[in-house]
Amino acid sequence: MTKKANGTVHAITLSNIKYGDTSLIAACYTLEYGLQSYMLKGILTAKGKKKISKSLFEPLSLLELQAPENPENRLGYIQEAKLYHAYSSIPYDLSKKALVFFLAEVLHQVVKEEQDANPPLFQFIKKNLLWLDTQNKLSLFHIKMMLDLTQYIGFSPNISSPEAPYFDMESGCMSFVKPKGPFLEAALKNYWLKILGMDFDKVGTIQLQKNDKIDLLKKVITYFELHLQQFKPPKSTEILNEVFKNP
Repeated sequence: MTKKANGTVHAITLSNIKYGDTSLIAACYTLEYGLQSYMLKGILTAKGKKKISKSLFEPLSLLELQAPENPENRLGYIQEAKLYHAYSSIPYDLSKKALVFFLAEVLHQVVKEEQDANPPLFQFIKKNLLWLDTQNKLSLFHIKMMLDLTQYIGFSPNISSPEAPYFDMESGCMSFVKPKGPFLEAALKNYWLKILGMDFDKVGTIQLQKNDKIDLLKKVITYFELHLQQFKPPKSTEILNEVFKNP
């Protein structure tokens, strides 16, 4: 993969880690090139006037960058950066901040397995972040987003026989025979089907008790572990469950 001339790159920040005393390395998912890593040299220093602010690289910030494409496993450099959209509520809402930290962990693991740009996936993420910024009922947003995310990465659940008593998590299909591996049944199966079958703007109407919500998220995470080789439970899961402990 060769470098291309500088141009506008539409990016979603996934993570940043400190490099030395004054710099950061930011992982961004881009519309044009897929996952890219950038060295933000000197961004933590208080000396001098910095062209790029650290605040731009909070998890799931929507950005426009001026940067070339980077070869795989190389660090790139950003000449300019600005917000594509300034969130009106996410930075000031504890629940929404917990959501975006959790989803940033999920998305980073997912896009690591994407070798090339995936514009529909990028647009799906951006659209739902913009939607999240305007909403109040959020308790199942992360579950709905993870389940819908599977449509873009190749393991969307097949729910064509909803009357079947089991959902086989390994095959990703409904089953009339009790699976030998992980499965869903009874109330959790019904919640799974209901969430998959409804629009984002309706998901806030579903009321789950705390234990059901925690159990359902565990099942969604297990589903990702079964179908994405390198996927691991996000470290922020426990914090997210605590924030969303109420219906």
